[in-house]
Amino acid sequence: MADVEGLEEDFELSPEMAEQLAKFKAPKVYTLPRPALSHSQVDMYQRCARQYYFRYIRDEVRPPGIAMSLGTGVHKGIETTHHHLVDHGIPAAEDVVLSTFSDAFDKASEAISPEAWKKEETTPGELKDDGVKLVKLYNAKIAPQVRPKVGKDDKGQEQRGIEQPFSVLIAGVPVIGFIDLVDTNDPSAVLSPEEVALMIKEGKTISETMRTVVADLKTKQKSFSQGDVEGSLQLTLYSYVTKIPAVRFDQLLRQKVPKVSRISALRKQQDYLWLQEVYTNVAEAITKGVFPPCSPTEWVCSEKWCGYWSICRGKKR
Repeated sequence: MADVEGLEEDFELSPEMAEQLAKFKAPKVYTLPRPALSHSQVDMYQRCARQYYFRYIRDEVRPPGIAMSLGTGVHKGIETTHHHLVDHGIPAAEDVVLSTFSDAFDKASEAISPEAWKKEETTPGELKDDGVKLVKLYNAKIAPQVRPKVGKDDKGQEQRGIEQPFSVLIAGVPVIGFIDLVDTNDPSAVLSPEEVALMIKEGKTISETMRTVVADLKTKQKSFSQGDVEGSLQLTLYSYVTKIPAVRFDQLLRQKVPKVSRISALRKQQDYLWLQEVYTNVAEAITKGVFPPCSPTEWVCSEKWCGYWSICRGKKR
């Protein structure tokens, strides 16, 4: 379970998010430790509710793991090339992307303890080298295919589908987050390669609706399966927020030979109903103070993978 899955840390409430949350008129049914839930909070609660209790109820913050530095650097570098695509129609120059990655990686690495590097049996330099390879690969192979969505917000200002913040109510539960990318150039979730080829051959236009997909970037060692993408609650959330049924994981695979992989799926009404059920159940449990530990056989319930081990299962009794 040593996969690096991007950013798992929670984030601060932006002024825009706070303004939107203040507009919500739903009755206050839930008592939450933050103004809103986020995917990372719900994911942590489902993984181990006791871990959620230590992190958000007792507000005991643990130093980030090495995944934080790699995830932060990769996201910043790729965000740079996405904005360049909007401004100039082509990916940013490799040295620009790598410079952004390097600065973000170095800054994030400062918060990581020497013990964390030792536990992972790697060094900042080795991990940074892996990140450089992945960012270069994305910029060369994936970025040229991407067309970030550009539109207007409710104030008439330009809104780009790049690291796009959102604040919504899901069945009365306030939820906030950021969406990595809304891409308008990928019909693979809706059409097969054969159907795309046939439409091109016949001179037919593939509408933007059929080409638009909401995507999340993951930096991992082992690839997600098609089933993982179809069942991802995170992608269901992003689809619900954007009203875009096509979803995709863009994976940068940190392997001996670095790889990039994109896996798509579609969301249906049943998926959104399940999302609502999960979020309301989690919000209700938090409100009632229900924080049971996960099974001791779960991978996260170990000294290596849980920062709260010493005050939970590993506590001297």
